[in-house]
Amino acid sequence: MQDLKLSTVTHDYFYKKKVIILQHKKGYRFSVDAPILADFLPFCPSGEALEIGTGCGIISMLALYKKKFLKIHGLEIQGPLIQLAEMNGRKNGFSRQFQAVHGDFNEIYRDFTGIEHIFSNPPFFETNRGRLSPNQEIRDAKTETRLTLRQLLEKSYSIPAKKGSLYLVLPFSRYRETMDAAKTVGYFISRQREVFSFKDGKPERFLVQLTNYDVSPVKLQPLIIFKEKGIYTDEMDRILTG
Repeated sequence: MQDLKLSTVTHDYFYKKKVIILQHKKGYRFSVDAPILADFLPFCPSGEALEIGTGCGIISMLALYKKKFLKIHGLEIQGPLIQLAEMNGRKNGFSRQFQAVHGDFNEIYRDFTGIEHIFSNPPFFETNRGRLSPNQEIRDAKTETRLTLRQLLEKSYSIPAKKGSLYLVLPFSRYRETMDAAKTVGYFISRQREVFSFKDGKPERFLVQLTNYDVSPVKLQPLIIFKEKGIYTDEMDRILTG
C-alpha cells in the first residue's frame, strides 16, 4: 500500500467544521448521499455497526460524531481509500471507535457475524448501464464491478446473529429491483424515505431500512434537498450542519 500524499487530497468539512474529511482530488468524491444516509441511521449509542464500502469513511465519521454507534467497522476493498478512511478516523478522534478493514465483502463477510446494524452507500450502477469510468477508484465506487446489489443483500442478511437491519441509499430507478430482491432474500421493509432535489420534481433517491424480522413498514415524509436552486431546505441545512 503506497503512502498517502497530502498534495493529492482535499480537506472538506461538515457539521460547522467539527468533522474534517480528506478525499482524493482525482478519484471518487462523495455526494449528498453520505450525509443523508448518516442522518437516516438510528441512534444506538452502545451498538456496533458495519459499513460496507466505507470509501474515505465519511458516513462513519458523521455517524460517530452524532454518537449513533459506539463502534463502526468500515470495510473497503480499495487500498488508497482505506488509507483515507484510517486517516480520517485519526483526524476526527475516532481511532478507537472506527476500525478500517481492507478486504472484499464477498470473501470476508463472515468475519462480521453477529453485528446487528449494517449500512452502505453501494455502487449505484450496474455494469451494463452506461460507460464505465477509466478511473478505477471512481469505477469501483459507482459501478457494480466488485459488488452487486444482490450480493450485498444476500451476504448482509446472514451477518446478524438475531435481529438485524440493513440501511441503504440508492437511486430511485432501482427501487422496485431492490424491494423485489430484498423480499426474495428474506428482508422486510421497516422504514423508507424518498429523496427529491425539488418539491415539484420526481424522486431521485430513496433511503430504506431492511430488517430480517417482520415489522410494520413506515413511509417517512419525503426529504427535499433544495427549496430553490442553490438554497437548501431547512431540513437539509440541518442535516449538513449537524
